[in-house]
Amino acid sequence: MDLALGEGGPIAAAFTAYEPRPQQVRMARAVEEALRAGRHLLVEAGTGVGKSFAYLVPALRWAAENDMKVAVATSTIALQEQLATRDLPLLARTLPWETSFALVKGRGNYICTRRLRLALEPSGDLFPDAESRRQLHEVDAALARGAGSRQDLGFLVRDDVWDSVRAESGNCLHKACPHYAACPYQAGRRRADEARVLVMNHHVLLADLALRRSGASFLPDVDAIVVDEAHDFEDTAAEALGERVSSRGMGVVLGRLWNERRGAGLLARMADPGLRERVDEARRASKGFFDGLREALAPAGGAGGVVAVEGPLRVDGDLAARLEDLARAVSRALPAAPSKDLALELAARANGLSALAEGVERLAEGPDADHVQWAEWDVRGNATVVRAPVDVGPRLRESLWDAYKTVVLTSATLATGRPPSFRYARERLGLVDAEEMAVGSPFDFPRQARVVIRTDLPDPARRGPAFEAALPEAILDAVRRTQGGAFVLFTSYESMRRAADAVRAHLEGDGLEVLVHGEDLPRTAMLERFREVNAVLFGVASFWQGVDVPGDALRNVVIARLPFDVPTHPLARAREARLEREGRSAFDEISLPGAAIRLKQGFGRLIRRATDRGIVVILDPRIVTRAYGRVLLESLPECPVVCEPEVPGEEPS
Repeated sequence: MDLALGEGGPIAAAFTAYEPRPQQVRMARAVEEALRAGRHLLVEAGTGVGKSFAYLVPALRWAAENDMKVAVATSTIALQEQLATRDLPLLARTLPWETSFALVKGRGNYICTRRLRLALEPSGDLFPDAESRRQLHEVDAALARGAGSRQDLGFLVRDDVWDSVRAESGNCLHKACPHYAACPYQAGRRRADEARVLVMNHHVLLADLALRRSGASFLPDVDAIVVDEAHDFEDTAAEALGERVSSRGMGVVLGRLWNERRGAGLLARMADPGLRERVDEARRASKGFFDGLREALAPAGGAGGVVAVEGPLRVDGDLAARLEDLARAVSRALPAAPSKDLALELAARANGLSALAEGVERLAEGPDADHVQWAEWDVRGNATVVRAPVDVGPRLRESLWDAYKTVVLTSATLATGRPPSFRYARERLGLVDAEEMAVGSPFDFPRQARVVIRTDLPDPARRGPAFEAALPEAILDAVRRTQGGAFVLFTSYESMRRAADAVRAHLEGDGLEVLVHGEDLPRTAMLERFREVNAVLFGVASFWQGVDVPGDALRNVVIARLPFDVPTHPLARAREARLEREGRSAFDEISLPGAAIRLKQGFGRLIRRATDRGIVVILDPRIVTRAYGRVLLESLPECPVVCEPEVPGEEPS
């Protein structure tokens, strides 16, 4: 690794701007040793280490020398694109061994040419409206230009249109398909089969792991796995290993078969009107199910939002039976389909209806000892019932840690405290036997950054209204320290909007532009605007991590309140309740380490390059007035900490 990443190595020789970093070399050595020895590895790599090269270089070398294949899974699209379009092509041009790679997407991201041709048939009874037909022709034109996936189209396609043309596992003729040679999905599979390194997202990896438990798979076999942005892996695993049924999804499934209002759908081509009547019966049953769900649960949760399901769903209706009846009727009618393509499409829909019926039955039974269940409503009133495992550790142990010799988990925020402890990550993910390494940042934080803590504000836990009242003036003071160029980070939309409204006129009077998360601009456009002007950006959850604003545009990060999760979500409450039943402290084992990691993520927005300078202002005094504050401070990079005014006596936590 020293030869590849060091001062005299091929990367340094090819790129004059490349600067070897000892921390990067240390991490690369650890990854190489884990691959060679067949061990799991947890690595926290501070900002600026260059962790993608630190795992890609040893992974590429190990795979080439041993005829192996490595999967790299990330949480964000941005990092996937960085790996596939920048880092790996650069390494392929530079390194002296074979560096083949492929970006792997889930099957449903690819265009199915055969299904597209079926949807485009002149009868137009699948999508008779002009806008849908226009989008179908745009998809066809994009396919002709070489686009193979939804992400390649260059325009936003409607979900119902995409659902009619995407590749599906139960709706594929494989080599018998007349479009097999040019099939975008099969082309992606061939690239994946030939590549040494496969780049994918967490969802794709977890979906394949779940399939392998039943003896199937859609990814090629791999010999080792790297999970980057691993701080998100637990929540993604809980989502992937659970199940959900939604009113909107039910409407889409039934609408693809028959839409009476438009006179459209697959069953428009079938002579038997009884099939269409069964769809209408299932649709009425679906409405009864979700209306009953709201009636049963809304009194406990208000008009919407998220409500825990504590026992069996006591809703009237026979939705599962209607779905299964429809599935059987469609299956019986397959011989009467006017074409093989339509028969195959209907067979896939019948299988999907049967699976949906089973899911509705399980969800109607309510949660068990190992699962938590809830119902949620979006702003348009669409309802979803969700079931998720309380603890993903046992499932990951079986399908990941025990199934693969080497899994490397890495992130800039995996450990808490000083010295760094990985206990939180290990326990949340069920990972027992693994090596650990915390690689510090190459940045000179004592010189580049400073933490300012306001100790004179009210305690937000004990005197919440007083803290909120004092917050606007404290934010103005914090932002004016750097004359703008600030992120102001919150833990709730409501508090953010109140504070932004209170200080907007003052900040604009100072000549600063005010950008507020959730107002006019989408997230990406907000960041672009922030980089262009002297601004103050008010943000919540997604701005605490994954945001890169190097240079003078961002020189101040204001933390309004310590990022403790309020355990209102049923999954969070179930995790805490399980620990409490075991006689353990949910605060010490979940709330505190979780807050430490999120605080570190927020701090990490400030210093992105060796030339960056700035301050982090923490307005929540509990970080110095409560005993647990030491854990939070020790999780941050070492740099000067200034309390204004001086710290009062410490209170018990």
